[in-house]
Amino acid sequence: MDLAVITCLWWGSLRRTPVRLVLVCDLDSDKPYTLALVTTDQATAGEQIVARYASRWSIERSIKDGKQLLGAGDAHNRLPAAVERTTPLGLANLTILILWYDQAGHPDPDLNSRRTAAPWYRRKCHVSIEDMITAFRRARITDITAAQGTPRQFDPSTTTSQPTAA
Repeated sequence: MDLAVITCLWWGSLRRTPVRLVLVCDLDSDKPYTLALVTTDQATAGEQIVARYASRWSIERSIKDGKQLLGAGDAHNRLPAAVERTTPLGLANLTILILWYDQAGHPDPDLNSRRTAAPWYRRKCHVSIEDMITAFRRARITDITAAQGTPRQFDPSTTTSQPTAA
């Protein structure tokens, strides 16, 4: 991996505030660079900026998936307590989905189905959150047993027409 750090101005956005452009190039790539990062942090080394970006990537993806695919950012509430509960619950739903897929999902058939439906995904090798949502929507969840027994349903054929004495 090659790294270039350039201090410059991003006139359109930050005017006279200097920024550092960190360009990362994978040595096996034909492209001039494979990743470009911009930061106002003038003190941190380029390698540490790339490491910071890499450590945050999964968090940023989770937030994006929670908002765009599960609607975690679409709540229309105004009370402070409701606002503080809604987004964390939406992101918790993402965790529940991933855990469900880990237990009940079928990655190989789901990947094959996705590759067939979308020819541009021929090299796709990992199930995405969108694939998990599709699998969940197709699933017939019938093998759930309640922690407590299910109440007996009323069956009119088993009752007598005689009133009971109290």
